[in-house]
Amino acid sequence: MLFCSLKQTTYRQMKKAYSFDVRPQDVDFQYRITPAALIDMLLTTAGMNADENGFGIRDLNNDDCSWVLLRMAVEIKKFPIQYEKIEVETWVEEVGRASTTRNFRITNAEGQLIVKAVSNWAMINVITRRAQDLIALEGIHAFANGESNEMEKPVRLQSVETEPVGEFNVKYSHIDINGHTNSIRYVEWITDCFSLDTYKSKQIKRFEINYINEILFGDKVSIHMQETEIDDFRFELRKNGNTACKARVLFGE
Repeated sequence: MLFCSLKQTTYRQMKKAYSFDVRPQDVDFQYRITPAALIDMLLTTAGMNADENGFGIRDLNNDDCSWVLLRMAVEIKKFPIQYEKIEVETWVEEVGRASTTRNFRITNAEGQLIVKAVSNWAMINVITRRAQDLIALEGIHAFANGESNEMEKPVRLQSVETEPVGEFNVKYSHIDINGHTNSIRYVEWITDCFSLDTYKSKQIKRFEINYINEILFGDKVSIHMQETEIDDFRFELRKNGNTACKARVLFGE
């Protein structure tokens, strides 16, 4: 079995905030940042923080390894709007043998907390596609600060047994540097299942996703959707008939 190793590094900062401006291409018809753009900011922040501390994608790629997102839960009090300046704070809460937990908080210019998120990550070998033991990343355990984000963590979501609400084939623009469908494409596919009238009258309060199997170029994807309670929706994405992803979207006023 191939293992990844990482040279010992001096960590700069266990917890750090990064500044962003909400760009016109990030917002929807109501000038609010889209769920996909919001989560993309979180993942961009995670990548920058990992790079700065010696365990980013470029470092792992030297040993044919990479990070993959397993689960994520996002709680939204208020969506940032176009041109708003926000700060995304991130830190690693814990590191186990199989996965690591990274947290996020977004504050606006007034310092108000508007978004919280928790994510779980695994390291894979990009050649074998197998998960790697995080003990191989020397020193990363010392980077975890043990601080919770004071929110419900992502859990294993239930299956959805409904007819598909959409089907399509995976194309070039869906594929990322790991050779599979980018995590943000899943968010776009799921949030596109709702009408504009839904977004006019309601706001997503919690978005949760489980990434289960890779979706590759040319795969046929079907989206299955079920409202389990009022404004509480479950999703299952299947590739060639097999479960690839599960998600939950909870709306509020």
